[in-house]
Amino acid sequence: MPTSEVATILITGADDADRARFPALRALVAEHGGREVKTTRDGLMVAFSSAVAAVHCAVAMQRSSGPLRIGLAAGECAAEGSDLFGTPVLVAGRLCDTASSGEILAGDVVRQLGGEDVAALMAPAGTLRLAGVAERVAAAEVRWDDELPAAAADPPRAITVVVADDQRLLRTGFRVILDAEPDITVVGEAADGRAALDVVRRRRPDVVLMDIRMPELDGLQAAERILADPDCETAVVMLTTFDLDEYIYEALRIGASGFLLKDTPSDRLLDAVRVAAAGEALLAPSITRRLIARFTHAARPADGAVPEELVELTARELDVLRLVAEGLSNTEIATRLVLTENTVKSHVAHLLGKLGLRDRVQAVVLAYQTGFAA
Repeated sequence: MPTSEVATILITGADDADRARFPALRALVAEHGGREVKTTRDGLMVAFSSAVAAVHCAVAMQRSSGPLRIGLAAGECAAEGSDLFGTPVLVAGRLCDTASSGEILAGDVVRQLGGEDVAALMAPAGTLRLAGVAERVAAAEVRWDDELPAAAADPPRAITVVVADDQRLLRTGFRVILDAEPDITVVGEAADGRAALDVVRRRRPDVVLMDIRMPELDGLQAAERILADPDCETAVVMLTTFDLDEYIYEALRIGASGFLLKDTPSDRLLDAVRVAAAGEALLAPSITRRLIARFTHAARPADGAVPEELVELTARELDVLRLVAEGLSNTEIATRLVLTENTVKSHVAHLLGKLGLRDRVQAVVLAYQTGFAA
């Protein structure tokens, strides 16, 4: 069965297979709130409840016991007893195998979940082809010889969330899942759209989980009013029982940062909240192609022509927009275009400003609506 216990998997391997180092490594795992999953011939596989804890533990291991080869990955795993299986475990192991002595390699999801606290320690390491993994994996190298950010020593400010749904049982369930996380706090609930508007305006949460179908005022209308408020920086993640494309498209059109079914696994719910709170309105390529292409019918521009709506963009900004429309992260775009991640962020910010868009989700919608992407 899938488990939401694990946000990040860490595998360490000692080049000389010196098992005498394992007690010290286990002590660091415990100090950073991890748990040992199993011991292999030449290393440990351990799990953490947060990407930040895993990265900091990996850095501490290199500094105190190095040189080690360390691989980090994040995602949903399957549990059998105390053991874990699944793509994140495989990716972490393959990254560990790929790493050189004294190197920490992490999947880009780890960087996204860790936020600014760990991003400062990471440098893009390219998109890697890993044995047994179907798709290439965007990776980053953790610079463990750098100083940890000053804020890393203190717990980060908790992400504040409002849950808006007309089903009391669901609100309670979501609150239990979210409040169990050390970095997330539910600061309000609402049973209808008008109440959601009120509590969001009063509490100013980082994220609101908004049911699409609610009495008084439906979730899409409430979300649109929240997102149209220039003084409100709350990100909206839409919830629904129904996997209906027209709802998903409308949610993206108004600027929602995500869209989830109510029966989504808890770890995906937590990931969506963290990504939305970080301002990363990223779309999976499968959702991009399945939904936006289906709901846009603009004629494709002639070969080499730029749609009228995009003529203000530079050639490089158009390149970046095309890759954003494919669902690539900033790190992946940087790798593809041989740029720094900061340069990509700058291009994204410039094109959003020129096009008058709120975030990259709206940029993806526009790219498909104009026929620029297909």
